[in-house]
Amino acid sequence: MEKLLNAEVIRAAASSTLGTLSLMCLILGIVALAFFRDASIRAKVLVFAMLLLGVAGFGYAILNQRSSSPIPEATRQFVSGRWQVEQKVAGIEGGSFIDYSEDGSFSGRQEEFINGKGGRVQVRGSWDFMKLARDQFRLTLTFDNGNQWQGTFRVLGYDRIHNIDENYDAVRVPR
Repeated sequence: MEKLLNAEVIRAAASSTLGTLSLMCLILGIVALAFFRDASIRAKVLVFAMLLLGVAGFGYAILNQRSSSPIPEATRQFVSGRWQVEQKVAGIEGGSFIDYSEDGSFSGRQEEFINGKGGRVQVRGSWDFMKLARDQFRLTLTFDNGNQWQGTFRVLGYDRIHNIDENYDAVRVPR
């Protein structure tokens, strides 16, 4: 029993929804055992049933909770704004800040590594949006130098999207 109630087990169980529920069931069993060991069978059954209903109600609430902020729909207006990307490529960390305007243009700066040297460079161009699902879209960037880039994104929240193709997140930041 001591191994079940150490701080690491409780911390690990409390970090997830199902872990919290299993921790509650464990505590219910310990409380029932400690308080009602010498009680009559009728009292044990009645109190245990009440405790079990309480834990079941709390468990139902935990498992059926809704996110306080629903995931917004992928739209062209959703993409408009400043987005920041920080990622590692081949052991090198880099990032970018890009402003996507509603008129379809973008501008910003990103880190580039050329001939072993890195630096921030200005980027400009136009962007195009294609909705793939309620929470997915494809973004096509056409840079002023003629290069083109495409990425498929999933909306994770109002301020976070995930690039499915390249496995990184972008976050919305204030201008």
